[in-house]
Amino acid sequence: MSSAPAMDQAADFEAIVASTPDERAAAYRVRYSVYVGEQRKPYPDADHERCWLTDRLDANAAVILVTGTAGPCGTVRGCFADCEYVKETYEKQFALSHFSDLPDRSIAICSRLAVLHPYRATPVSRILFREIYRYGIGRDTRFTFEACAPRVRSIFVRYGFREYAPPYIDSVAGPLHRMLLTLDDLAHLERARSPFLSLAKELGVKHLSRPWLDKMIEDHNQRIGFGFPEEPASSPASDSRSFAGYPREYA
Repeated sequence: MSSAPAMDQAADFEAIVASTPDERAAAYRVRYSVYVGEQRKPYPDADHERCWLTDRLDANAAVILVTGTAGPCGTVRGCFADCEYVKETYEKQFALSHFSDLPDRSIAICSRLAVLHPYRATPVSRILFREIYRYGIGRDTRFTFEACAPRVRSIFVRYGFREYAPPYIDSVAGPLHRMLLTLDDLAHLERARSPFLSLAKELGVKHLSRPWLDKMIEDHNQRIGFGFPEEPASSPASDSRSFAGYPREYA
């Protein structure tokens, strides 16, 4: 999985929802190659014998897998808050109590985005974003949360994600921004010039504005801007020691 042929057209790749054991295993190997092999992250769930990176969340997740002529090359995972374990896992990390009035089914958490290094100048990332958006709309997702590293924050902003709460330190991944995409806020997608906008229109998504959310995000930006703030006075973590201005990983 270390070399790639010349591929610069979306038609050179196929995206599927991984459903068979072999398809899932291919996604886990792509993750392992990026997060463990390349980035040297010490994930406790990494299976070094099979070169897999998987965890309990995968059991109820949608795993998108992109494959080119040389094999699997990209993957992303969507988990959904109508699964109790997913909600329990992410409730503190994403401060989901602020969204308790929303149906659990409307909330997704996007994670494990991984593209093999030779494919990062190809359409693979764009295909992954497109297909996880398409999948979410198909199951009535309206809010997608994502924790991203500072170096890729601008990519998520370009797609229409907004930072709504202070960043934090994850004990494995390091500093992470908490980002939120409202899949049916077409006005914001248009302002952001998001690649999702044309897909939303193609899928017949109807615009819905949420002034309360816009106010939450505006207040957050006025409070801390886009830099890394000091630890907030009210942290979701019970043990909220700070490191370099970040709250520690949420339990």
